[in-house]
Amino acid sequence: MSSTDFEPALASAPQAGPAPTSQGRRLPRRYVAFGIIIVAIALLGTLVLVRDTYSPPSSPTTETFSAAPSSLVNTVASVPQSVYDTVGVESPGNPVAPLQATSKGGNAPMWQATVNGGPREPVVFFYGAEFAPYAAAERWPLVLALSRFGTFRRLGLAQSSATTAFANISTFTFYDASYRSKYVILEPVERYGSLNPTGARYLSLQTPDRRGERAAIASYASSATTFPLLDVGNRWVLNGAAFTPGVLTGLAQDQIAGDLSSPASPLTQAVVSAANEITASICAVDGQKPGNVCESRGVLAADGALGITPPA
Repeated sequence: MSSTDFEPALASAPQAGPAPTSQGRRLPRRYVAFGIIIVAIALLGTLVLVRDTYSPPSSPTTETFSAAPSSLVNTVASVPQSVYDTVGVESPGNPVAPLQATSKGGNAPMWQATVNGGPREPVVFFYGAEFAPYAAAERWPLVLALSRFGTFRRLGLAQSSATTAFANISTFTFYDASYRSKYVILEPVERYGSLNPTGARYLSLQTPDRRGERAAIASYASSATTFPLLDVGNRWVLNGAAFTPGVLTGLAQDQIAGDLSSPASPLTQAVVSAANEITASICAVDGQKPGNVCESRGVLAADGALGITPPA
């Protein structure tokens, strides 16, 4: 408490008696002020020390794989053939952008690869990023289409960024995924994750380090930081998503998967139409196999939309 707090009481005290000695006098105000300044400086130094030694909780700086439940993967892989055939390529509520031939008639050199010394098969290349909402949307029809040619042994769950348009789109990730097929080889690159620990950039996950991957990005992508890009055997490409991600907004993975059994649903029509077109492009590069898929009514409708000569 400062000396001024006592001034009213001192002013009202009786004036009788001898003057007080110097030992009983109040300290001059300049000394009191000087003392307050010293105390304030000491307190400020303490606060700076506390601030400099305090470590706030750190943000995640590594990608954590979250496996998709087998029940979810099975639901997506088991969309009834009747749904594919009923929808075909009809999606009036959400227009679907078709894949484009890389050259007239789709006669560009075939992109093929081998796995563990096996036969050469066409490559399906997906270039995406987990934070990107359009990549999140495109993984749905791609997973559906690939499930008609093989099996996902390992597939991750993901959500697009919470700070972009079409935030928090529930989807899958091909990062650290495992897929087996005797018809086609999946070659994915998830360039960035969905974590942005510093606020400056998303975590880097994978880089396109194979010649075919770099060539596809250079030839068909708008830029190396535009997602997604889908390349089927270097014959058919789609730069961007087949449909707007808005149709998936606010839904969890199991809700989206559960809706895919209803051909009247606008969500199903968008996803299945895009899946039929991806399926048709794969059939066009793998020799129209398997026949029960490539000759189905829904895929034949996609053949017409893409300008693919249907199987005899």
